[in-house]
Amino acid sequence: MIPLTHCFPWPENREERRNAMHEFADAGAEHLVLTSRLLGEGMKSTGFLKEFQSDMNAFGLDFVDAHAIWGTWEDPGMPLEEWHEVVILRHRASIRFCAASGVRTLAFHTGNTFNSIFGKHLTLDDYYRMLIRSLEELLPDAEKYGVILALENQWTPLNHSRNLLRVMEHFHSDYLGLCYDSGHGNLTEKGAPFPPGRSCVPSVWNDLGIPVEWEENLIEKFSPYLVNCHLHDNHGMEDEHNLPGDGNVDWARILAVLRHSPRLQCIQNEVSPRGASIAEICVRFQKLISM
Repeated sequence: MIPLTHCFPWPENREERRNAMHEFADAGAEHLVLTSRLLGEGMKSTGFLKEFQSDMNAFGLDFVDAHAIWGTWEDPGMPLEEWHEVVILRHRASIRFCAASGVRTLAFHTGNTFNSIFGKHLTLDDYYRMLIRSLEELLPDAEKYGVILALENQWTPLNHSRNLLRVMEHFHSDYLGLCYDSGHGNLTEKGAPFPPGRSCVPSVWNDLGIPVEWEENLIEKFSPYLVNCHLHDNHGMEDEHNLPGDGNVDWARILAVLRHSPRLQCIQNEVSPRGASIAEICVRFQKLISM
């Protein structure tokens, strides 16, 4: 049975966090996501993560998967040499936290291609080379600590399926896989028909000065390499993180592919809990995976 894990924006107050954990347990949840925010807090204080784990264990909950620290200056494709070592050190620390927490897969955003922010004229190949270099440095740690690194599809040139599949072929590693994000996939497959400026996809492509490459058959291409998936819904224009069914994602197609993906380790709920209770979210996902 593939475990279902739950991503959640945990409140800062410990008692409020414990109340949310109680709600997850009462709704039948068993597994949580070691989120990028929790990893960031753990780097400030290992005691914070130990306290969090102690609390969730008291409710019969555990960690299964994680999301790496992410952002323009944190992703492994960040191209500036002067900050590269810091990026790698933070991800190496994250891999160790994952191993200590029983986490099997760590999902990564590969990076944004923001020439306007980095202040240099860089090509897509420049970003790609830095991504390869970062993975060469991180994969020995991943293998040592038994954590699979999973590159996630977003909507930027660096993580177009053409480039992510190229990375998979470059390494052929059991400790490197892909993470399929259904919301991002829907944007990059269904955004093309909208009038210019309506889809949130093109802006990052425009910053690099290259035409948008829309996707098709994305999850089918990913299937042999899938180790994780982030499931949520939208309408093809914005990354809404809606409940499954509150958008136009083709769930029958996605579930059929996931069912036959040989390396899949878990299925993650990455819904934003706006206006929905934890119990409602858990029920919706139980119905989804029962399909």
